[in-house]
Amino acid sequence: MEKVYSDRAHCCGCGVCSTVCLQKAITMECDNYGFIYPQIDKEKCIDCGACKKICAFYSQNEKNELKCYAAVNIDEEELMKSTSGGIFSGIASMFLNDGVVCGVKASFNENTVDVRHILINNESQLKELQGSKYVQSYMWHCINDMRKALNSGKKVLFSGTPCQVASIKSCFKTYLGTQLFTIDIICHGVPSQKLFSEYIKKFQKEKKIQIEKFDFRNKQYSWGLDGLAIGKELDGQERKKIKISPQNSSYYRFFLNAEIYRESCYHCPYACKNRVGDITIGDYWGVDKFDPQLLHENGGEFEKNKGISCLLINTQAGEELVHKYGNKIKSFPIKIENVMEINTQLREPAQHSRLRKKLMEAYKKNGYSGIEKIYKKISFIVNIKMQMKRIIPEKIWNIAKSILK
Repeated sequence: MEKVYSDRAHCCGCGVCSTVCLQKAITMECDNYGFIYPQIDKEKCIDCGACKKICAFYSQNEKNELKCYAAVNIDEEELMKSTSGGIFSGIASMFLNDGVVCGVKASFNENTVDVRHILINNESQLKELQGSKYVQSYMWHCINDMRKALNSGKKVLFSGTPCQVASIKSCFKTYLGTQLFTIDIICHGVPSQKLFSEYIKKFQKEKKIQIEKFDFRNKQYSWGLDGLAIGKELDGQERKKIKISPQNSSYYRFFLNAEIYRESCYHCPYACKNRVGDITIGDYWGVDKFDPQLLHENGGEFEKNKGISCLLINTQAGEELVHKYGNKIKSFPIKIENVMEINTQLREPAQHSRLRKKLMEAYKKNGYSGIEKIYKKISFIVNIKMQMKRIIPEKIWNIAKSILK
């Protein structure tokens, strides 16, 4: 067998195929653009087809009747450590009384970042899984640990992107709804871990800091898109905090603009209203427009600056999960159409522009410095446009704008 997948757009890089190969013929390797794909050792492969059989990327979900809520964690400490409404931590902290939780941890070493799924078994470890990691996590490392936990009779709560949830469900079908429960996130797409590591290396050198923690979004700046990098100065022991935003981060800007995801993200079969997890969580962007009555300033119970989640209950197991472990969650029914208005990944996959090809080729040729060079050029042009718009009359500005396109 030459390949597990027929097209690069059909592989999400979950790595499950490598865990079922009894011949150990499959390894996960980076391509020239930093994305991981399964590589088959033809000398070891016996063409048994187990890798293709386990692949869940284009498996069809059963249609589910969605129940949709605006929701917030009433535990203030957990809420403020979360990216939005703290639903994952609220449910996970209660679930740990009965089982283990599998989620994503980001570790920052000298010049690399290691982002992978791990299992935790106590609430003190929960902080390691909180917060958004806008990068692909390595998931296959946790499969054996999950198998041991399930085989020993433990309950497991798994949280990840929809494609990762589908892969886990394919691995452990017999445990679904009894021991294994799943949470999928409303995912925009994932850049490669290699790309992110190179960005962090450049960031550390530029800011003269050894990063210990990197939050793309941090509640210090209210509920929104601003984040925080924390670490020690390279020439001393003082801790340094640096604000992260799309305006001052090439990686973050290109992430939000959907220009640096892996190929499969633009063809994602799970970017739709029909969800793969028992429950789905994300930000309830647009709450002030669609459900203003929920906000504190309008007599409601939610404070917008602290974050508000959307919570979709997709299965009977999801109902049981929230009923049994959602004691910290306060929720109100809302229309799924309102959530879909801004969370477009509930309608269709992300779309990139012609810029993506230029970025990927620049990275292939010159590493992250190639991407940074394009970012600086774009930023320069944007700044020029803004200055011109402030000082030039509207008619002349319209002519200049057509030239600068």
